[in-house]
Amino acid sequence: MILCDSCGRPADQQHIRERIERLELATRFRPVHIRVLLIDAAPPTRLDDYFYRAANDGSVRFEASRAYFDRLVNCTGLERTSGVATEEAALAEFQRQGLFLAYAVECPVENLSGLSSVLKQAVPNLLKRVQLSYKPKFVALLSRDLMELAPSLKSAWGDRLILDGDSPFTCAEWEASAVSAGESPKLPDRLAEAIARLS
Repeated sequence: MILCDSCGRPADQQHIRERIERLELATRFRPVHIRVLLIDAAPPTRLDDYFYRAANDGSVRFEASRAYFDRLVNCTGLERTSGVATEEAALAEFQRQGLFLAYAVECPVENLSGLSSVLKQAVPNLLKRVQLSYKPKFVALLSRDLMELAPSLKSAWGDRLILDGDSPFTCAEWEASAVSAGESPKLPDRLAEAIARLS
């Protein structure tokens, strides 16, 4: 069994297959020129909850993942909560506006207690992906789990790294640990406002 070059864990065929599927789904909605690269810690465990997996019926997503999807799409000014747009149309608008969501670690991290060490190992690879592949105009962090990575990204991106003060933008339902702890969700209005100011 080989080690996954993203998460460092032994990768069986299913692990590889799911990672490739996530990459294919994201590539479909990747803008040619990325205006704002949004970086979260790691994708959700269930493939149905993956941001770029457009569903005809939003009920296939867990509630927290549906809220996450809607909140990010609302950063485009498109109100998903109104039910006006399908997920496919919402993702197309997200792409049209030059927004792209990526993850520091491209594989789900099931053991949240080990997330910090996995993220530290991912920093060099993440910086390479941002600089050589994504080449965004701006970078925004979306998870308090990425707080330790902020200084490395700040030194590389300077004032093009968008933070909420000195911290990543956070929303309780975006954080798997917060969801399991039953914290109440908060709207990420400051992220939407920060993105709007870049226009």
